[in-house]
Parts: sequence; C-alpha cells; structure tokens
Amino acid sequence: MAFSTKWSVAAIGGLALAGMIMIGCAGQAVAANFDGTKPLICAITTIQECDAGQCDRYAPEGSVAGAPSFIKIDVPTKMVTASMGRKSAVNTTLHLNGRLVVQGGEAGRGWSATIDEDTGAMSAAVVDNDHTFSLFGACTTP
Repeated sequence: MAFSTKWSVAAIGGLALAGMIMIGCAGQAVAANFDGTKPLICAITTIQECDAGQCDRYAPEGSVAGAPSFIKIDVPTKMVTASMGRKSAVNTTLHLNGRLVVQGGEAGRGWSATIDEDTGAMSAAVVDNDHTFSLFGACTTP
C-alpha cells in the first residue's frame, strides 16, 4: 500500500495532533515532570499507516509532506498543537497503571494515546473509517 494522497497533509496532521495531545498529557507526577502542570513537547519518531490489507512504516521527517515531527501538548488548556498551527482538543484524560491515557476526536476521526508516566515514552493511534495511524515517540518538558 503506497501512502494515499487523500491522507497526505490533513490526515497525517490530524493523526500527529492526536499523538501530540496524548503525549502532552503524559507524565509521572513529580519524579518525571510529566504530571501535566507544564506543556510538553513530544517528538514523533515513527508512524505506521494501515488499511485492511497492509501497513507501511516510516519516519515523519522528510517522508510524508506535512507530517509534524513535534507536537506541543498543553494539558491545563487541554489542547494539542502541531505544525502549521493545527490544533485538537483533549476530551478525556485518565491515569491507569502508571500510564497517562488521553483521548479525543475530530473530523470523523478518533484518537487515543498513552504516555509512560516515568519515562515519557508515547504510543498513539488515529482511527478513521478505512485507515489507522500508529505513532510512536517520546515527550519532554521545554
């Protein structure tokens, strides 16, 4: 499956935003400084795009037009911001077994992310009716 042009800038940007939101809400309270009291900057290191038939894996930088490499997660305002000013609201946040779980959705897509509260490691997914995107990366505080 080749990267679909219908998923270029808009879809990948939305997915990356979702990943950023999820990552931004990540964090271990005091020990790792990922408690959500400060904005987080998250680096997306790998993206995997799948449809019902197969998946393609790639790094965001230079491989897909418009895919942000970094996202900003501002937990107090429940907002994730990606490149070109794209934003997505965080609808749900919870802590579960040492993980921060963040969820939201827009434009017919849902997204969810988990962030390790000790390390800041992030995994996220954006789901549409015929595609999914899995995002992997790590977050830090500015």
